[in-house]
Amino acid sequence: MTEQVQAARTDLGLPLFNTTGGAAHDFIQKLRKQGLLSAKNTPPAPTEMIWKTEWRLLYLPSHRIVRQLSWSPVIDTVPITSNEQTHHAFLITVRDPAIPTFRVTVGKDMPNANLFRHRRGLYFLRLEDSLYIGKSDEFHVRFSGHQQKKPLWWVFIALEAHDTMFTLDAISAAESLLISFWNETTVIKNGNRGSDQRPAFLFLQQAVLFSMAASAAFLWLLRTQVFDYTEWTIPFKSWRGAGWPQCYIDEQ
Repeated sequence: MTEQVQAARTDLGLPLFNTTGGAAHDFIQKLRKQGLLSAKNTPPAPTEMIWKTEWRLLYLPSHRIVRQLSWSPVIDTVPITSNEQTHHAFLITVRDPAIPTFRVTVGKDMPNANLFRHRRGLYFLRLEDSLYIGKSDEFHVRFSGHQQKKPLWWVFIALEAHDTMFTLDAISAAESLLISFWNETTVIKNGNRGSDQRPAFLFLQQAVLFSMAASAAFLWLLRTQVFDYTEWTIPFKSWRGAGWPQCYIDEQ
């Protein structure tokens, strides 16, 4: 179990515990005392049985892979017309041949309908104290319903190709994975984790790739683009680990 603790720290960008000390073991004992792991003198295992059956947790992308894919992707800037200057758009291709190119649009004002017409994708809203994650095939319409949340800025991520194979089942599953993935490190506003229904395996594969690539593109934006937006950060959960949360964002 101590090896799993060290691997988790590597995934999150935290420095490893000293192998000559007992920090990893102590961490496990704290989880036992909090009732999150099985009792002392038993093999450490999560006490929440949902981990064995919850598809949204079993198929989450790896934080380590997401962070690696966010490093040095191929970026092309998409020109935005003068009446849309508060928006920024990029074509992002991560360095994995299994993942297609994505169009990523960033803004803080009401989205222009022409930017998203016929595009099906996932979005992040930066709220005052949390993130909200959703899906839409009419983001400019969906955003209107979110204005009461007073988002500071938004990011919309869609396939660049108008690929009809990216079905509603796949995008619903991707939304669920994305909520669960970012909930591990970030304060999430969503009241639920999206679809309860596990999709067919073909659509689940698409969803895993989309959620992984969308997270990598989002992380790249946080690291490298400084927009004139309020709070160009995300609300990571508090932790006393050395360097957290900047270690998660930084390249290694």
